[in-house]
Amino acid sequence: MKPIKLVISGIGPYGDRMPEIDFQSFDLNMPILIAGETGAGKTMIFDAICFALFDAASGSYRSTDSLRSEYAPPGTESYVEFTFAHQGRIYRIYRQPSYMRPLKRGTGFKLEKEKAVLYPGDDTPIEGIKAVNQAVQELLHVDEKQFKQLAMIAQGEFWGLLNAKTEERTGILRHIFMTEGYKAMELQLRERRGKAIKAADVLERSLIQYFCDAEAEPGSPLAEEISQLQEQLRKSGGIGSIEEMLSLLDRAIEADVPMEAELAEKLAALREALQELQKDLALAENTEHNLKKYNGLVKELAGLRERLADCEKREQQLAEAEKALQEKIRSLQSGREQLSSVPERLAACQQEINALRELADRLGSLQSQQVPRYGRAKKRLAELQEGLESAQSAHAAAMRARLDGEMQLERNRAGILAKKLVAGQPCPVCGATMHPSPAELPEKAVTEADVKKLQQQEKKAEAARSSAAAEAAAARAELATLDSQIGSYMLECLKSGCWLEAVARGEAFAMEIPAEAGLRQLYELVQLQAGQLAALLQKKRESAADLQSRAKRLQQVEKELAEASGRDTEALQLKRQKLLKERENAKTAVADREGQRQLLEQLALKIGTGGSGGNSGNDGNDGNDGNGGSREAELAEYRGQLQRKISENKVQQQECQEALGRISRRRENNLSRRAKIAGLQGEFAAARHEAHILGRLYNLVSGQTGKGKLTLEQYIQAAGFDSIIRAANRRLIPMSDGQYELYRQEKELGNKSHTYLDLEVLDNYTGRRRPVRNLSGGESFKASLSLALGLSDKVSSELGGISMDALFIDEGFGTLDKKSIEKAMEILLKLSDSNKLVAIISHREELIEAVSQQIQVTKTRNGSSLAIELGK
Repeated sequence: MKPIKLVISGIGPYGDRMPEIDFQSFDLNMPILIAGETGAGKTMIFDAICFALFDAASGSYRSTDSLRSEYAPPGTESYVEFTFAHQGRIYRIYRQPSYMRPLKRGTGFKLEKEKAVLYPGDDTPIEGIKAVNQAVQELLHVDEKQFKQLAMIAQGEFWGLLNAKTEERTGILRHIFMTEGYKAMELQLRERRGKAIKAADVLERSLIQYFCDAEAEPGSPLAEEISQLQEQLRKSGGIGSIEEMLSLLDRAIEADVPMEAELAEKLAALREALQELQKDLALAENTEHNLKKYNGLVKELAGLRERLADCEKREQQLAEAEKALQEKIRSLQSGREQLSSVPERLAACQQEINALRELADRLGSLQSQQVPRYGRAKKRLAELQEGLESAQSAHAAAMRARLDGEMQLERNRAGILAKKLVAGQPCPVCGATMHPSPAELPEKAVTEADVKKLQQQEKKAEAARSSAAAEAAAARAELATLDSQIGSYMLECLKSGCWLEAVARGEAFAMEIPAEAGLRQLYELVQLQAGQLAALLQKKRESAADLQSRAKRLQQVEKELAEASGRDTEALQLKRQKLLKERENAKTAVADREGQRQLLEQLALKIGTGGSGGNSGNDGNDGNDGNGGSREAELAEYRGQLQRKISENKVQQQECQEALGRISRRRENNLSRRAKIAGLQGEFAAARHEAHILGRLYNLVSGQTGKGKLTLEQYIQAAGFDSIIRAANRRLIPMSDGQYELYRQEKELGNKSHTYLDLEVLDNYTGRRRPVRNLSGGESFKASLSLALGLSDKVSSELGGISMDALFIDEGFGTLDKKSIEKAMEILLKLSDSNKLVAIISHREELIEAVSQQIQVTKTRNGSSLAIELGK
């Protein structure tokens, strides 16, 4: 990946769209310096590239949701557009962060959502955050962290680059040395081994489960044998002999056949006896029916009379509820009359607020737009006036040069004629034959072409003077127009404000504005009025809030009144109608049940002692005394005896049926389990064999054949990383005056494969190795820079999926002394042979003097700006 162009707009300290940074215009044989004072926004150039590619800033302390510039005007968009070359193709990516912008109309803000578009040459653009992020990572073969390790050394992250763990470096080296195949081989073997083991385990568990589901008659010796083998299989989890399992199942199946036949005969006999008992019970129940029907009618009559009494009581409660509802309606009507004027008062107050808000917007527009516009027009007129004076001077000089040239041309012509004069021959000009003082040819000759050129220069100067005069005149006219417009606008605002204030105080309008007031005096009056209107607007808003609260109360009162007059009143009326209907129904039911009771007595149903129904039933007699009561008791006892016998028969049938079903299910279950075990026997043997073969292959590729734990991929990556370290030491040794060399940790490698890419440093002054994390800030930067350059060299030389032709260094030189800076610059200059773009961000004077091509970042009150210096 090589940067081509970068456009930053409304991001970080850059409030406006910055001039595009064309990296192709720089000489790639030299580093590029990004210079500027602290806080100017130098690092934001790096952040913009990281944000464009990976939707993330270059430093771990930055966040993409804070990229919107505080200096950006409302109309300026915030985005980054980055063009880069990769593997012979040109790509352009546009990315916009999410941010809040003011609405174009009215007040408030609108959320601009995050956007991302990738333009891959002439192919169809890719849109969407997730789609673009995935496409960039697939294109560059690195994620955001890996990209920073390869192409960027961000401020404060030198230590992290140097001290990255093995897991972080593995992803990068996998693409550089193309070890994906080895890792894929290991993963595929592990997956296939796992599947084979899982398949064998599943089959083994299925076989064990099938046999553990087998049963035999409880308490029998065969049940004990089966139980012992089942317990052994559960504990061991492994199968010994499948033939033994099949033999036990065959014996259990044969033992259940005679028991099943005996239970079937017993069940048939119980069913015949149950039919006879049910016939006797039906006859007894029919006899009891007529007695129970009469007693039921007596009880039902008593309940109906209680319902009539309850209806009369509820009628009285309903009358009281209707009275309370009418009182509530009268109270709500009184409250509505008291609040009836609130809507009109609220509307009037809202109109006053709108008028005040409109005037406040006009005053704000005057202060934020028109007054600055007048200042810009005045400044432009001064600049154009200076340009006019310069053009007039240039025109006068051109005219003098033209006149001098014409005079010189005439003298040249006279000198040429004088050379040809001969004594005694007439002059071709005056005709004289004597030539006492002939003209001489000047030393400096002027031709007609020279004179024409001077004339053309004079015309150009005249045209420039005329154009400058016209622009200055137009600017004066524009300034005069703005003066008149702004003055009129200020007077309108002042008059409107005075009128609004008078209305608010309930007074007559009286404006006191000086007749000869200038723009400055009017502007001061406008600023004073803006403060007064703000206070008045707040007061009106408080009044409006109070009226809105009263208006809500009015709405609530009207709603409650409507409900009380409509729904609640209607509900009470419906209750009254329902109650009247219920009372009539109860009366009708009492008459009906009384008629039925009398009919039963007329049928000579023997109840009580007389047998003729001497009691009418109104006294609550339930017919349980005398002969009727004796008959009911006898029938109840007989019916109870029959029901007990039937229940006993059903229990016996259920027990017999359950035992028969249990034996039948057990035999069917054992048959099914035997068939499944026999069917899985061959498949289980094949699965065990496959798992064994795949396990041996996986142990070989994953490094688990001995004590060591280094995989085939790790071994290849470690060898490749050693070449990167050698390339890094070619820079680190001269940069550190021969003191330091980097080494890969190798001690106890077999037991610590997760550290096989960790680094340590050899101090040649002491002859001892120590962890790289113990290096000082300056030493860490030297080592990090050397490692980054070595990694970059390896990426360029290998045919892996990563191509990185850029290196960015952010502020790391701040920890180096002058001598170290010079050595680091020598190493960076040697990168020119690889045509790699090297960019350094720093405010060190030594680098500013040493690097001629620069991107200069200037910090102002209105945000930062960029300027390009291409050098010599």
